[in-house]
Amino acid sequence: MTLTAISIWSLACPACRTPFGVDAGADDALVCASCRSQYARRNGVWHLLAPEREAHFADFLRDYTTIRHAEGRGSNDPDHYRQLPSTSADDPLAWQWSMRARTWNHVVRTVLPTLGRELRVVDVGAGVGWLSHRLALLGHQPFAIDLSIDERDGLGAARHYAGAWPCAQAEFDRLPLTDGAADLVVFNASLHYSVDYATTLTEAMRVLRPDGAVVVLDSPVYRHDSSGRQMVAERHADFERRFGLRSESIASVEYLTEAMIDELGDGLGLRWQRTQAWYGWRRAARPLVARLKRRRAPSRFVVLVGRRAPRAATAPAPAR
Repeated sequence: MTLTAISIWSLACPACRTPFGVDAGADDALVCASCRSQYARRNGVWHLLAPEREAHFADFLRDYTTIRHAEGRGSNDPDHYRQLPSTSADDPLAWQWSMRARTWNHVVRTVLPTLGRELRVVDVGAGVGWLSHRLALLGHQPFAIDLSIDERDGLGAARHYAGAWPCAQAEFDRLPLTDGAADLVVFNASLHYSVDYATTLTEAMRVLRPDGAVVVLDSPVYRHDSSGRQMVAERHADFERRFGLRSESIASVEYLTEAMIDELGDGLGLRWQRTQAWYGWRRAARPLVARLKRRRAPSRFVVLVGRRAPRAATAPAPAR
């Protein structure tokens, strides 16, 4: 990926938000004309994380990568990545990829056709880049962004795809793009890693053109906040039991509720459209089973499409 090719995305310095000009550097380096911060591209990934933020995320990335590897994520076979979200039945996360595949098929059928063709899509929390790969195959222009650059479970795995779309290590709340650079921002099973949804979504809206959209996929949604808080406690306890660490160095929210979604929409001027993929009868029966067994209510996975609400027309001043 050359500097010229990535420049179609109107990159901006994540530290001070100054746009990078065409003379900002060579194919593998960028220098901010304002704050003089320097950024490099290594192994195909642009490192566009503000310098002081690398230390901030170090513990989170260490714990996150340890857990993900222990769960059996990733493969030595390049075809594993190219076929995602489809995967073999013996994959240790086959159940999860099956859900991702159903969500993706739902998005292709019911969401993308309403948003336009050849979209510039920021894939936030892109992981290995499978969604960017699929978007590129459909003719869109993706930009994959994630904190993890791991070669099995992060952006380092994007080398397995033949596409020429860019990848960047960056954080949700400091996207390395100028205002209005994108048509669509997708949080791909990732919004729940945010520590402040309002801040994260405000940043997503900043990089969207006025009629752009935010899409949230595969983040757990609960009816009641108590269920979400209980899930988080159970999850961290399970991590400690299985892996010897709780993975809580970053205070991610880790879930949504219907009330949160509505409050975010009202506060940010976003009008949400909610749809849901079909995950099968077993998944559909989980709420009933949980009630019968007096267990915590399970999460739902809702596809959220957010657009800026139209501004109310200003009433004309009364005649004098």
